Amino acid sequence: MSSRSSMWVAAAGAALLLAPCMLLGIGIAGVAATGASCMVSLPTGASSSTTATASTAWDNEQVGNASTIVAVGSRLRIPRYGWVIAVATAMQESSLRNLGDLGAHNDHDSLGLFQQRPSQGWGTPAQIMQPEYAATQFYQHLLRVDGWQTMTLTRAAQAVQRSAYPDAYAKWQPDAERLVTTVTGSSGAGFGCAAAGGTADAVFRNPDGSYPPEPCSIRPDPTTGRGCLTPRTLHLVQQTRAAGFPAPSCWDQRSEGEHPLGRACDFMMTSGGEATGAEKARGDAMAAWAVANADRLGLKYVIWFRRIWTRRTGSWQPYQTIAGNDPSGWHTNHVHISVE
Repeated sequence: MSSRSSMWVAAAGAALLLAPCMLLGIGIAGVAATGASCMVSLPTGASSSTTATASTAWDNEQVGNASTIVAVGSRLRIPRYGWVIAVATAMQESSLRNLGDLGAHNDHDSLGLFQQRPSQGWGTPAQIMQPEYAATQFYQHLLRVDGWQTMTLTRAAQAVQRSAYPDAYAKWQPDAERLVTTVTGSSGAGFGCAAAGGTADAVFRNPDGSYPPEPCSIRPDPTTGRGCLTPRTLHLVQQTRAAGFPAPSCWDQRSEGEHPLGRACDFMMTSGGEATGAEKARGDAMAAWAVANADRLGLKYVIWFRRIWTRRTGSWQPYQTIAGNDPSGWHTNHVHISVE
């Protein structure tokens, strides 16, 4: 977690440090207004869309990773200063990118957002490459540092990272402060979506953690006036509405899939065309919120913008449409959520 990140940042600096003097909030400023800025593992990759801080423009991938770090910190009840330390650390270590093995440019076996090393007990390579896991590990190590809340950012970060460049973290503090403010929609201690239901109420689970089978017993489906929903799906509808997301359409008489079983809902972000701008940001936020609350809601999978998250893999993967080469088929106009 030392020389590799510095070499990578130096090599990529021209591409990443775009430095236009834009106002805060571009790209995801509208997210907090939806009451749903609990972002974890945004499905979007790098694009031309950027969010600017005073000195750096961050693309969707980087903002998504910052959102993951903040959301994990919120879930672990880490104070806001801890989020700033974590985001600044990831800015230095990986420029907020989930880096895999860079071959000759690799610093030993360092991986991921925080350049954590499997050989040093941070986890397996597969675990470290999961942003949620990596952020959790960072925070757990930070909590073991006595007095970290009163330390300078550099000292606290270095106590966790033990970098060969211990003074390199300080320069990222202003950007980290601004980016945390941007992804939470607030400069206060509370996470931006908390008041609007950022953490969903949990569904019933069996003692072994599994979800009991449920019949399609809620008739009619209140979102369509037809068919039926399972109780878990109705709970999903209630929780998404409480969190400020669009009203869904759930039951549908199709020949396959989860909709005719009352176990899936579609949340439209547009009137039909592909989502862009604020509509895209709202879909990003909802997909991320769903994944953050997947265990509590009993979710099976989430599809949004050509990507799919499944409980089985625990990560976003490319989605291959089976429903047509259009915004609906590629899920670029709506977020699809299926429950167990």
